[in-house]
Amino acid sequence: MQLREFGGLTGPYVPPAHGGAAMHVMLLLHGWGADGNDLADLARPYAMRFPGMAFFVPNGPDPCKMNPAGREWFDIDDRVNGPDYAAPVIQTAITALLTDLRLSGSALILAGFSQGGMMSLHCGLRLNPAPAAIVSFSGALLRHDDLSASATTPYPPVQLVHGSDDQVVPCALMHEAARILSPLGVEVETVERPGLAHGIDPDGLTASINFLAAHITD
Repeated sequence: MQLREFGGLTGPYVPPAHGGAAMHVMLLLHGWGADGNDLADLARPYAMRFPGMAFFVPNGPDPCKMNPAGREWFDIDDRVNGPDYAAPVIQTAITALLTDLRLSGSALILAGFSQGGMMSLHCGLRLNPAPAAIVSFSGALLRHDDLSASATTPYPPVQLVHGSDDQVVPCALMHEAARILSPLGVEVETVERPGLAHGIDPDGLTASINFLAAHITD
């Protein structure tokens, strides 16, 4: 694992397990009040299935107001304008990351947990070209007013994974996101983890690996 910077964001970077050039890259966005180290270990199980995949797990751009040792993608009290504030920062990092790895946008997987899952959806549904897939753990769809069933760029497949007992970001928001996205032509898979609170469990992680395996070749 290395510490690298792409487009102004710094965090753990894991090169492909097979030792060669990357075929895909996963941008993995942490939750509110954490940092890239919080999710960096997830690269290992993904890499076992996708040895040609690189991983970048950047720290959010701003210190967290409630936990200055952690980072945030946007002010948690501003869910209206916050995603639009953070999106250009993430998109700049994506451009730099893809350029460095000599990959097209279609080789990108966007994934994230909680606030990072929200940003994965917010950015991934608006990228052109569309990423290979989006995986949102315990996230939510914060805005959809500019999404359309007649979009010229096809939407990427989306997997939503959520604990049934999540008291931080209620599981109902996963089902709400699916109800909004499906009529727009988005391929959406929902995975509800019984008894799970706000977190990622092994079965949810395995479900995400299987979902990606159905949509990418590595």
